[in-house]
Order: sequence, then structure tokens, then C-alpha cells
Amino acid sequence: MSKNTRPEPADSLPALFLGFINDQHLCGPTECILLTVSGGLDSVVMAHLCQETGIRFGIAHVNFGLRGAESDADEAFVRDLAASYKAPFYTERFDTAAVASQQGVSVQMAARQLRYDFFERIARKHNYTAIATAHHRDDALETVLLNLVRGTGLAGLTGIPIRRDDEGRIPIIRPMLCTDRASIDTYAKQRGLVWREDSSNESDKYARNKIRHQVIPVLRELNPNLSQTLTDTLERLRGANDVVNSFLLKTGTWDSLVSEQGGHPVLNRDALLRLPSPLFLLNEWLKQFDFNYEQARQIFGVMQSGTIGQTFLSLTHRAWNDRDGLIITPFTPEMHYRISLNKWPAHGLIDVAGQFRLSVRTFDKPTDYKPSPDPATGCFNADQLQFPLTIRPWQLGDRFRPLGMNGTKLVSDLLNDRKLSLPNRDRIAVLLSGGQIAWVVGQRIGHEFRVSNVADRICEIQVLECISQ
Repeated sequence: MSKNTRPEPADSLPALFLGFINDQHLCGPTECILLTVSGGLDSVVMAHLCQETGIRFGIAHVNFGLRGAESDADEAFVRDLAASYKAPFYTERFDTAAVASQQGVSVQMAARQLRYDFFERIARKHNYTAIATAHHRDDALETVLLNLVRGTGLAGLTGIPIRRDDEGRIPIIRPMLCTDRASIDTYAKQRGLVWREDSSNESDKYARNKIRHQVIPVLRELNPNLSQTLTDTLERLRGANDVVNSFLLKTGTWDSLVSEQGGHPVLNRDALLRLPSPLFLLNEWLKQFDFNYEQARQIFGVMQSGTIGQTFLSLTHRAWNDRDGLIITPFTPEMHYRISLNKWPAHGLIDVAGQFRLSVRTFDKPTDYKPSPDPATGCFNADQLQFPLTIRPWQLGDRFRPLGMNGTKLVSDLLNDRKLSLPNRDRIAVLLSGGQIAWVVGQRIGHEFRVSNVADRICEIQVLECISQ
């Protein structure tokens, strides 16, 4: 970051902003960037600074539907702001609470994923070269303090990256890291800017707000030049982090530990455990997939114990401790669905969340009927299937009585026995009747639902898009 002493904000902030963008190579003079604007102070000032300095931009806004009329008023405000700058405007409204419930994640996690997926989609469709967020130096300080409280490594002490380049995605840039909240506020008031206040920013029930309102003021009393001190410190920490990563790359550590399986990275468990500081190395590798240190520590414990099949989720990825090592796959909403059936569909076809389709037919049992030996076809005593039926992805801990067995078996053990690859495990679903697993779809039916001599009607369900063995 630039170490220039900051003069009066209203006079110098546009020059400081533009100089920071040029020094950090955030965007070129002919490029067009997508600004993420909530309507709050920081993003409104970012849009004004882009207008003042001649940067080409469009404006994107997400309405999360979490604050009722207040959220709608924010959207209308940002729409008018974009119109006043004659900038392209893009918006989308989400039922964030419903998405979070459906995916089994927190509202904050769902909102973050929805937001960045939307920005990525718009930026790619309209050829923006970067996505700009309005994080500033105080946000970076709050992030460092939160990471310290929760526990972190070297990377967690580097604050918010000025630029984030993830492979295959539009870069995310943070040009407002050139300044702090006080300077932004002064600039906005001197320029007569109008913005929206988010009522949730005043509540200390959120950890970040508690640090903002109660901790940082005390730190500023101890060091009035806290913003510049933080800037210098983060610069040194980023340098140290770069040196560590450069060393790991130069020595070939990752090349010796990481291979590829089905297009997914796999970390060699045995090779990792033989190296010095394996937990440190594991955490350094996992952070690119948005896993935190506590998760890395839990994953490390599972790897040490030799437990197979345990899964860990970050905001964007899933880690799976398999026989071949630790496998990383993208985490997508499609992995979470729940379909309830109160009756069989009229045309006998069921689309399972875009993952595969099922064909269903019921009929009176012929005297010479023999169930199909093909695992892609489940043959059931129709009278044993009780509506409503449920189709959902299999979960850790799912247990059923496989056809022909006396006792029960974990679904995870069945899939281990079948030696299914991780991508194929992702697509495994279960059919539940009365809370019991009637079928591990495409694999094995439950013993209680088999076609017996006393069955009068048969239900056959076939996987049209077969899950490979």
C-alpha cells in the first residue's frame, strides 16, 4: 500500500484512490469494472470516486429480502444512484432465509455465496474485467481482530486482500483499502453525498460490530495513527506470507503432496504426516478452498485417526477424507435437495434436482414375476411404500437393512464396499418411506420393502441416468 501522508480527504481522496488503483494494478484506463453497491456509506463513496476519477463502471446490487421494506428501499436507492451516474444497473432479489434453510447453512453463509455468484455471473455476461467491493482499512483491521479471536495462522493476519484472483473467476478488487472509515465519512459529508444506513450495523449482537464499536475506539486511543500503522503491518505480514508460499512452491512441497483424481485435487495423507509441521502445511493448503484453521485442525485429527468418509464443508468447497487421501470438491447448492411425493406423478417421471431422473410404474404382480437384478431398477412391494415418500441426498449416519441381510448397515459403508468415486457418491440419493430408507437409489433396496410372495402389487423405479459403478 502507498505510504503517502493523507491530507484533507475532500481534496485528496480522489487522487489517493486513483493512485492506489494504478500502483496496485487493479484496473487499466480502458477497462470497465463492476461495483458492488449496497447503498451504504462506503459503497456510495466508492461509486462517487469512480465517477470523479473517470473510471468506467456498472453497478450491481443484491436484495437479500432480510429486512422487508428497508431492503426494498435500499434497492430503489441504488437504482436511482446508478441512473444519476448513467451507469448500467443490475439487481437480483433472493429469499436468502429460505436458501439458507434449504442448504442447511447460516443466513450469512448463504448471503455471501448468493452475492458473489450473482456478481460473477453479471461480470462475465457483460464483460467487466473486475468486481470491486468497498472494503476499507477499518474492515481489514476488524477482520484481523476477528481472526485473532477465532484463531488464525499467518494468512489470517494479512487482512483483506487488495486483489483476489481465483482461477477461472473474475478478479475481485478492493480499491477502498487506500483509506479508512473516518476519511470516507468526512469526504461524503463535505461532498454532500446521500447514503442509506443499515440498521443492523448498530447492533452489537454481531461480533464484527462489537469490535467496531467497543474495541477499535480503545485501540485508537492507544495509537491515534492506527490506520497507517495497520497498513504498514499488513504489508509486512503479506510479504512474510508470500515468502512462505514461495518457499513451499520452490521446494516442490505441493507437487509431492497433491495429485488429481477425476479432476479434483487429492492431498496424500501418508506423505503429509511424514513431513515436519503437517498441520501448518495442511492449513496453508486448505485456505485456498476457504477452510479456516479450526476446520484444518479437525481434518488433521481425522487424517491422523485414519477415519474414512468424514466430510467437512467450507463456504465454497467440501473436504472428504477418503482411502486415497483428502479429496477437495466444489460445494454447490445442488448437493442439497429434498423432494416430497404425496403420490406418483401422472406420467411416471421424477426429475431429482437436475441430478438424474426416475421412471416409476406400478402394476399387479404377475405369477411369474422376478425382480430385475439390475441395481439401477428398484423393485418394491407397492403396499409397503407409504406416502409421503421423500427423496434426498444420502447423509453421514444414514443406516438401513440391505436386501438379504439380517442386520443394518451404514450407507457410507455400502458405498465404500462398492468403491464408488467421490463424484459418484455426490449423486447418491435415498428414497425414504415412513422415515425408513427403502432404497439407496441405484445401489440396494431395503429388505422390508422387497417383493415377497404375499405382495399383490409391484412398484418398479428405474434410474434413467444411471450412476456409474
